[in-house]
Amino acid sequence: MKTLFVGDINVDLMLGGMQSPPMTDREVVCRTFKVTMGSSAVIAACAYAALGGKASFIGLAGKDDYGKFMLNGLRKAGVDIRLVRRTGTVKTGVTVNMIHSRSRTQVTYPGTIAEFRGWNITERYLRGFGHVHFAGPYLQTKLRPHITRLLRLARRMGLSTSLDPQWDPTEKWEFMHMWLPLLTYFFPNGDEARSITHTTSMEKACAILSSLTACPVIKAGKHGAIAHIDGKIRSLPTPWVKVVDTTGAGDSFNAGFLFAVLEKKMPLLNAVRFANATGARSCKFAGGTAARSTYRDVVQLVEKSA
Repeated sequence: MKTLFVGDINVDLMLGGMQSPPMTDREVVCRTFKVTMGSSAVIAACAYAALGGKASFIGLAGKDDYGKFMLNGLRKAGVDIRLVRRTGTVKTGVTVNMIHSRSRTQVTYPGTIAEFRGWNITERYLRGFGHVHFAGPYLQTKLRPHITRLLRLARRMGLSTSLDPQWDPTEKWEFMHMWLPLLTYFFPNGDEARSITHTTSMEKACAILSSLTACPVIKAGKHGAIAHIDGKIRSLPTPWVKVVDTTGAGDSFNAGFLFAVLEKKMPLLNAVRFANATGARSCKFAGGTAARSTYRDVVQLVEKSA
């Protein structure tokens, strides 16, 4: 099944091994610096392709070195980029990741992230795909108003859909009430799920979301994931790994889950376990796309942690 990933394109500047968290009016030294592929949608697409899935991408990149870097990386990862457009109007987006111990602070220059419109995505673009995944709509200000139309179009065409909301800085979650009934899978993290549902518990958030959307799966970081399985709210632990960098772990989780249900036809319980292992394995590498986990890599981690 061909899967289309719709979303942002930006590089990640990784400042690792910081001596302390960022401090006002204080210079903080880091031990490592690296330019890597960023963006929720890009990381998920690359992880999906590495697992063995057929991934395509649609988005906007700048006509600059970072845009070239991102497109070359997508191509090398095995992702079809024929639907990606480039612009000279704004620069490719940039996210600076400041990593101290297991915590990560991010600062983003939106650039092409905010300029990607999606208004011209029609049935012709979606023909031939079986699934469409959206990610990070709350920084994609010009794409966001078109997502409801695209979800309805996908449903009419018989395509399954998924969305990772990422954080909404306003916490208003615009259009969310329209998207949830149209989605096949929904991938918020714990903070996002609690904010969307106005609750303090991930279990309560999962229960509320289960009444609003077909299949919410809440990512809980080192604690694994929470999902409504066989009539019960279940918390499934993640395998233990030595963490190097958590960047992109949630996006790798998304890719693992989608590969499990779309390509391997796994039941929900097994799909969440496979997704947990995919996300965990990505944490063993610096940068969101460095793991390049194959299907066998993830199966071995699942078996090892059983």
